[in-house]
Amino acid sequence: MVNKISDKISSLYIFTIALSTLPLIIYAYSWFSAEKVPELLFWLVLNTAAEYRPLVIPKSDSATEISLSFATHLCMLILLDIKGAILIAVTTTLIIEILSRKPYYKAFFNTGQYSLTLLISGSLFHWLKLSPQSVALDLIMDMPALIACVCSYYFFNVFFVSIAISLTTKTTLHNIFFSDFKVLVGYYLTLASISTAASLIYETHRPYTLLIMIPPLIMVDQAMKRYYSLRDEAIETLKVLAEAIDARDEYTSTHSTRVAEYAKKIAQQMKLPADYISVVEIAGRVHDLGKIGIQDNLLMKRGRLTADEMERIQKHPEIAYRLLKNLKPYKTGAIYVLYHHERIDGMGYPHRISGNSIPLGAKILAVADSYDAMTSDRPYRKALTQSQAVEELRRCAGTQFDPKVVQAFIEVLKRDYDYEEE
Repeated sequence: MVNKISDKISSLYIFTIALSTLPLIIYAYSWFSAEKVPELLFWLVLNTAAEYRPLVIPKSDSATEISLSFATHLCMLILLDIKGAILIAVTTTLIIEILSRKPYYKAFFNTGQYSLTLLISGSLFHWLKLSPQSVALDLIMDMPALIACVCSYYFFNVFFVSIAISLTTKTTLHNIFFSDFKVLVGYYLTLASISTAASLIYETHRPYTLLIMIPPLIMVDQAMKRYYSLRDEAIETLKVLAEAIDARDEYTSTHSTRVAEYAKKIAQQMKLPADYISVVEIAGRVHDLGKIGIQDNLLMKRGRLTADEMERIQKHPEIAYRLLKNLKPYKTGAIYVLYHHERIDGMGYPHRISGNSIPLGAKILAVADSYDAMTSDRPYRKALTQSQAVEELRRCAGTQFDPKVVQAFIEVLKRDYDYEEE
């Protein structure tokens, strides 16, 4: 029942934004006239090129698209006014969406959210603009208007899309909105600087002067794509390494994959930010990476380990940390891996830290790792049942494990893994 209501709210929101396109086109159409056809065609080509082949950023349950269109949108708001910007943006977006063969409701949702964003940010710009109407932009006098325009455009463009993703994926709006926040803010500010410079040199009778913005825009676009490409390649490399570690031992095959899945679901249950969830999931995949420095005969020993052997085994979090800490996007995940065998009571390893000194991500990994270890066959014992493992987690909550993390995981087991309280 709750899911049906949520789906209806999601559909209602998407179609409301989509239908806003029609009145906004009617409002914007008065800008058009026969003498503006060459100018219209110029901006259509420029904006279509900016929107073509956007960067797709995959998320855990969805994907976000970003393009260079903000650069041309800002120029149009400054140079053409709000109506011209809306009319060209709607036409361009429909062309791109049709060529991409996207569903009609997605196409009109995108035109609607772009139009609303341009209406709000453009209104703010022209309301706060201090320079004469004959001057398109005075960098000093119009700086407050420009800042308000850029900030409102970023906010509403991301906000409208975030609501749609939040409703369709049942993810907290806050988590969606602030996902990749630092990277996207830097991206928008860079585009804003290029657009501002281009607007200052623009001449109506020589619109082609704007083409000078193409090389820097291409460089920004390629830099962003390269950043996400390197990030994805690093993730895949780490996954391959984790699978290689698991493959060394028939008893722990796919162990890291399951730990990552559990860790991700715990983080989602605790309503942590999307970026945090992603880091925790990756950390789960590579939490045993340090075992690459442990001999096979020690890892697969069937009898009790000696004190010296146990000490060597307990070095694997530090080995993993040394391997991961230099990967800049995963420094935080490396810390979770380093501390995932620490205990709340300070009796863990390698540094015997306790309580709040242990990062939450490490506490999540500790529960996910221990549960999977308990419910898997090992050389020295048979797997525990689901109920036995949960009882052990409960028994150790407050000493070995964080009670809040344990409770969140029990809720996950009930929801997704058919666990029932006895």
